[in-house]
Amino acid sequence: MSDTRQLVLAAVLLAAALAAPAFVGNYWLRVLTTVFMFGVVAQGLNVIVGFAGYHAFGNSVFFGIGAYATGVGMTLGLPVWIAVPVAVLAATLVAAILGWPLLRLRGHYFAIATVALNAAATEAIINIGGVTGGAQGLPLPFSALPPTTLYRIIYFAMLAALVLATGVVFWLSRSRLGYALRALRDSEDGAEVMGVDTVRAKILAWMISAAMTGAVGGLWAYWLTFIEVGTAFDVSISVRGYVMMLLGGMGTVIGPVIGAALFQLVGDAIWSHFSGIHNLLLGALVMAVVLMVPRGLLDSLSRLRPPARRGRRPAEA
Repeated sequence: MSDTRQLVLAAVLLAAALAAPAFVGNYWLRVLTTVFMFGVVAQGLNVIVGFAGYHAFGNSVFFGIGAYATGVGMTLGLPVWIAVPVAVLAATLVAAILGWPLLRLRGHYFAIATVALNAAATEAIINIGGVTGGAQGLPLPFSALPPTTLYRIIYFAMLAALVLATGVVFWLSRSRLGYALRALRDSEDGAEVMGVDTVRAKILAWMISAAMTGAVGGLWAYWLTFIEVGTAFDVSISVRGYVMMLLGGMGTVIGPVIGAALFQLVGDAIWSHFSGIHNLLLGALVMAVVLMVPRGLLDSLSRLRPPARRGRRPAEA
């Protein structure tokens, strides 16, 4: 799908999202907020996986860091509009510090290292019990706003995070850094020969990915008002975001957003009708999608367009 078509589709989806709170109830407001959250997670993975080609299955570590940085900041008296940016900064710094050694690994070695990093962060949070609440969890201060108003604020905050993340991916698709990332994705050795600073490019990509994921982790913590280490650092957050990215189209601008919406909405529909075998049906659906549209829905839709009509040659006329 061309960039123009993707921009038109993004504008239509944004207009629908802005108008949705006036027409849907609290249940669907919560569902759409979750779609926006996972859309940002999928976009964060799109940067490091889709553009750079580094498969990060433990990116949920940045989600957990964002959640706990926000929670600790708010318990120390910071307002949420300061605590969340602090959480983004904390996740970005972790990616910058650990990116230097970890991003020298390639292939499945890097994927395993990200999962191990997530496990190490989980243990660290448990052992710093005096600040983070340890295994007992961390309660956040309650908001004085009415629940309906609070949910709408979080809805629009998640939507703003998704719009910003998608805008960053759009910029990346046209920037010098984006071209460098795609070059090292195709051949890292070839990119180095062409003069690309691959280490710097990979670290910057992971920092951008961490910032996106940490932002929605912080908003999620404020939304729930109580966080525990098992849910904040749940590896399934990364896995679901990864599937959403693949479903929409890895390396595209709007694909991960479409994948997040379809996966979350279909998953909720399956759960509401087949709660007993929800995971079985959802897993079968994911397998079918990967087999039938391995390059994502956007690529499949672009292939459905009829070929451009060609004018007849003068001799044929």
